[in-house]
Amino acid sequence: MRIIHYIDSIKAGNLLSDYLLRLTTAQKEYADVRTITKQGDFKKVLTDFQADIVHIHTCWDFQAALHARWAEKRSCAVVFSPHWAFDKRTLTSEQRLTKKIKMLLYQTEMIKKVDALLVSSEYERLNNLKLGWSKRIDVVGNSVLNSSLNDDEMAQQTISFYRKVLATRYQFLMTAMEKDAIPSLLHAGLAQETTHNILSSDHLLDLRSLNPEQWKRIFLYADDEGVRDIVDNCIKRLQLNAPNIDTATIQRFPLLFPKEITSVDTQKLMGNQPLTRQRLNDYSNEEDITIKKIATIIANTRQIERKHKLSMRLLADLYIAIKYNDYDEDRLADVLRHLHLFRYSRRLIQLLSEKILLKEGFMPFPPYNDRKVKGIIKNNFLQKH
Repeated sequence: MRIIHYIDSIKAGNLLSDYLLRLTTAQKEYADVRTITKQGDFKKVLTDFQADIVHIHTCWDFQAALHARWAEKRSCAVVFSPHWAFDKRTLTSEQRLTKKIKMLLYQTEMIKKVDALLVSSEYERLNNLKLGWSKRIDVVGNSVLNSSLNDDEMAQQTISFYRKVLATRYQFLMTAMEKDAIPSLLHAGLAQETTHNILSSDHLLDLRSLNPEQWKRIFLYADDEGVRDIVDNCIKRLQLNAPNIDTATIQRFPLLFPKEITSVDTQKLMGNQPLTRQRLNDYSNEEDITIKKIATIIANTRQIERKHKLSMRLLADLYIAIKYNDYDEDRLADVLRHLHLFRYSRRLIQLLSEKILLKEGFMPFPPYNDRKVKGIIKNNFLQKH
């Protein structure tokens, strides 16, 4: 693990400086550590060192906020220790107006965008929670102020905190190979065919080339997207040499934007869609049951997607409904046009082709790849924080 600590300056006899010196000295037993001050070239160190974590120890300083922004743009994890700077007394008794202006201009935004806060006591954690800027706050004691905690224990606990942050933002660490593996895993895991050549030899070779760390990130993704059972089924079916990883034991922060992973494979329309419901009721013939079911899934999927909660589980439900049901494709297209869902449905077909490798022969109508498809992916399938 590579860690950069940022502080405005190191001063002899200063409590914060003493804390940081003791922390970094102890951390060097477990990680590669750099400390940089306001006088250093942060951008160069960030680029050359390729840090996993940037830990900022300076509050009210615009340069610190700027450094956090630079690190974020490089997809580097950023954590922040306010060191009691947001205590009520500190906020109201020292440079109150100046701090209020800084909070409005950059300080609050910085805190909302960092991956997590690290504080030194439970009281400080509760105080920061009340401010409502971040829910991801952990506590590691300060060995300078707490004689019952030695430097090595403090270092180990902060390293565990960093690992928790990195496990939470695992998607930023996923390689192209891991991202490409997920559609293959889902395609094979959902397959109801008995054929042995479910995947191409290249896709199969890529799956067999994954290392344990890559599998761990794939499993975390599968958990969050509600498709772990499908991935496990693929592993068993293709006899892949995947490690046995209990992701429940991996410490992570709760997701800021949890997905909807409850199946929408239902005949009932979700949400307030009276016009769509009325139009669906026009199709009551027995031969329309499957078509009505698929149309309902698509309508429900759109409601969830608009809330930016669309998951791979919901796409998998749609994939199964479209690929493994017998229905009149022209009739389905007519129903979706009547519901004003046809173009949206074509966008979902494009997503199914990208995310689960739906093949052309199983598409009820051609996919439609436009800027709105990119918007759906950006809002639902790219980790934001």
